[in-house]
Amino acid sequence: MSIFKRIFLSYISHKKVSIRNSLIASAALFSINTNGAFAASKNYVAVEPLTCDIVKSIALPSDEVICLVDRKQDVHDLKISPKQARFLKKADKVFTLGTEMTPAMRNWVKRNSTVVLGVSAIDIDDHSDHDDHDDHGHSAKKHDDHDDHEDHGHSAKKHDDHDDHDHHDHGGVDPHVWHDPHNIIKMGKVVSKSLKKDVPERKLRKAISNRFKTFDKTLEDLDKWIVKQVSTIPSSNRVIVSKHKAMDYYGDAFGFETISLLDFLGHSSSLRPQNISKVLNELKEENVKVIFKEQEPASKLVNNLSKQSSIPLSSNQIFVDGLMMEGNTITVAVHNTCTIVNELGGSCDETTGFDLASNWGSLNQ
Repeated sequence: MSIFKRIFLSYISHKKVSIRNSLIASAALFSINTNGAFAASKNYVAVEPLTCDIVKSIALPSDEVICLVDRKQDVHDLKISPKQARFLKKADKVFTLGTEMTPAMRNWVKRNSTVVLGVSAIDIDDHSDHDDHDDHGHSAKKHDDHDDHEDHGHSAKKHDDHDDHDHHDHGGVDPHVWHDPHNIIKMGKVVSKSLKKDVPERKLRKAISNRFKTFDKTLEDLDKWIVKQVSTIPSSNRVIVSKHKAMDYYGDAFGFETISLLDFLGHSSSLRPQNISKVLNELKEENVKVIFKEQEPASKLVNNLSKQSSIPLSSNQIFVDGLMMEGNTITVAVHNTCTIVNELGGSCDETTGFDLASNWGSLNQ
């Protein structure tokens, strides 16, 4: 267990009493305000672990939210079992990131009961108003949820890493939008809007709106917190090097250059000397301080390039495809940020990050 994880779990255990008391009080008040209207509770299925965490944070406590995919499973490789298919068929609604992240949903996204909240369902920020990242003036302004939901098509080269048995061919679209907190807010707006259509009672719609407000505020606070942590990194060090093209939204939001090793190498099964030489020159030119691993143990590709370039691997992995084994959406953002900040010469305020994760966790207890 990593030091970060041990500290986080210890911190959370001290928060349980206050969170439990707050939840009991909130539940009692909520029960009074809704006058027993929970009899019409809904049954929702959220496909990916990240999607499940988002839906649970906004849905009414009386609604049942089933998490279809276990955190241990790679959603890229999901094959829907008969049991999972039954859950999907019986659900009042199904929430998913979409086929860009979970190809197995291709036959389900066409159904009226399926709600997509991933890259194809939201307008992606281009952060054109935050060009000068050295000033760290990244504002936490709110973004409107547009009805037309245009796909801005952040391009990503196809990259199958056959040596490491990864399957990250997203068909030209980078689906890892949640690494920018403002995109999670937009995903939450899609969920909130859909959930409110299911309840005729005004009090229940207001309850969903109030839960979304807490959801929104926590993510705005997370955005501000990340900006503050990143500001401690020397500007010349702000380069994130990892295997896959998954941190571009994070880099765009918070002022990093991002380098995907597979964008340079293509298939790792064809690591020709000229390709290796090209990568090594790029890492040297960009003054790269560390290569961030995305798995434990690190892949053969990353280990090989670290040895040849004499650039160390990060002490902890970053989580690019969803949630960690413990924690929630905020936990993974805090973990990734502290890993990046500390490895690149900055100083990360983990305690405040843990507070944000606890606030979020209280929504889906």
